Amino acid sequence: MTTSELSVRVTVESAIASGALALVALAGWGPGAAAGVAAAGALAILNFRWLARGAALAAGAGRERRPAAWALAAAGRFAAVLAVLAALLASGWVHPVGVVAGLTVLPLAVVVRGLGAARKEG
Repeated sequence: MTTSELSVRVTVESAIASGALALVALAGWGPGAAAGVAAAGALAILNFRWLARGAALAAGAGRERRPAAWALAAAGRFAAVLAVLAALLASGWVHPVGVVAGLTVLPLAVVVRGLGAARKEG
C-alpha cells in the first residue's frame, strides 16, 4: 500500500467512524456532544490531510526545500489547529468530551491500518 492509498483509506475510515460516533453521541448525550465529535473529527481529518500533503511535498522536494521551512510550516499548521480548537471550545456549542472523542478517531484509524499492514507483511 502506498502512502497515498494509506492517506485516502485513513481519511475515509475516519470520516465514517466520526459520523457514526457523532450519531451515537447525539442519541446518548445530545447535540453538543455530537457537534463536538463531528467538528473535532473533521478537524483531525483536515489536519491529517494537510500533514500528508506536506510530507509528500517534502519527500519529493529533495534538497531544495530546507528543514527550517518544513518546521515553520508545521508550526503554522499546529497554530491553525489550536486556534480552531480554542474557538470551538470557547463558543460553547460543543461539549469538550465530544471534542476529545472526535480527536481520537483518526489516530485509532492510523493504528488499525498500520497493524493490518504489519500483519500482512509478517
